[in-house]
Amino acid sequence: MLYSPRRLEALLGNPLHLVTYQQIAGLVGNAEAREAEDLDYKRLYPAGEEGNDALAIDIATFANHLGGLIIVGMAEVRDIPSAPLGVAFAGLENRIRNVVADRVHPMPRFATRPVENPADPGKGFLLVAIPPSVLAPHAVSIPSQEGKGLRWPRRHGADKVWLSESEIAAAYRRRVMAATDQASRMAEVENNAITTTAATSAHSRYPLPLLVVTLVPDLPGDVLMDAATVRAFREHIAEHVAMIGAFTPTFHEVGVAHRRLIAEAGTETPLAVRAELYTDGAGTFSVHPARRDSPQQETFRVRVLDAELVVRTASALRYLARHARDRAGANGAALVRVMLVADTHLHPAVLPAEPTTRWPYNDPELVRYRLTLNTPTADGDQPLGTRLCRLAYGESVAWLDDLADDGPPLARATAHLTADLLQSFGVPENRQIRRDGSLNAQAWGPHWEPIKRWAQEAGIALATDDDPQ
Repeated sequence: MLYSPRRLEALLGNPLHLVTYQQIAGLVGNAEAREAEDLDYKRLYPAGEEGNDALAIDIATFANHLGGLIIVGMAEVRDIPSAPLGVAFAGLENRIRNVVADRVHPMPRFATRPVENPADPGKGFLLVAIPPSVLAPHAVSIPSQEGKGLRWPRRHGADKVWLSESEIAAAYRRRVMAATDQASRMAEVENNAITTTAATSAHSRYPLPLLVVTLVPDLPGDVLMDAATVRAFREHIAEHVAMIGAFTPTFHEVGVAHRRLIAEAGTETPLAVRAELYTDGAGTFSVHPARRDSPQQETFRVRVLDAELVVRTASALRYLARHARDRAGANGAALVRVMLVADTHLHPAVLPAEPTTRWPYNDPELVRYRLTLNTPTADGDQPLGTRLCRLAYGESVAWLDDLADDGPPLARATAHLTADLLQSFGVPENRQIRRDGSLNAQAWGPHWEPIKRWAQEAGIALATDDDPQ
């Protein structure tokens, strides 16, 4: 999906992936549609070095600032669109990708969309949407300017400026600090989910294993928290199926906490599921995925099915990414983490608190139970892996668009993330989803039929257990 700033959506009357030729042509003569920090018009990019230089510079200029849109095929006079000239599409998108890959360092994320003129097939407007980049600053190499080396452009109003040495240094520092801030934000929202669950589960006699998936976008969004937002959220969850393979809505109860919306499953579902969705696009999705064995005198072990971990993780990634992208307006990539803990009171965010007395082993240092990993087979659940553990993590980075839309990219992201988690159990990767995104029909057990239907609808390939990894 194209990066689609809300200001431009309002100006055009549609998100960029839906806008029509007539809507773009209708900008002609509109003073509100003048070139700005987030909008530029180009008649065309002429062939040759100078045209390629201009193309690379324009895309880097937006990526280094607030992001924006280039409409190729539109003339302008004094920054105001003046005539829908159109541009030939043949080879243009490939040219743009090749030029940016060759001349902009590191290569920024961008997307193109041809909008054809119904009266002139093969020609029209080419939209080039560039989100603000967490990898900024992006340098441009300009072969036509010998001896110039790398230069760093940035959008300034309807023009561009070249960053000075001190501005370049400050931009690189922001890039490094952004990664640190994102990791801190992830720990904060995950800890909030854990401590809330620990407080609400204090009445349970025995440990409650918990799977928590956390997502923090690279480029935060912003949800206006008011009564209308909560009302729209309530209407959304009443009809939304969050769990992959399910047929009924997942959440039934809505709440509000500081800068976040909360959705809970309530009593209508056997799963204890909770989502905390923050106004900046971050969020957590928590579910109790395990089946407990009977407590023993010295050991309390908890069986966890790998198939359940995989499908719950995929569902959580999709749900959180849709909140970040579609509700909060975040874009770009996201840091994602999956955490599995044998009991909420064993998480580092809760351990410093007073020891709990709700189950027999009330000193966290003396608790001897562990999580064990099982996998479904024709003969029932069988042990998988060589290690037991109380707390396991998996962490990865993925594009929001890849996570929010059903399809092979979501499957691949799930495979990568869950493999990182399962390695704590001595298992190199999950059996359910291959790293290429194909599904192994033999590894899902009772989950297979609904998962198969989902995969077929999403265009995800099916593999067999005998296929090479």
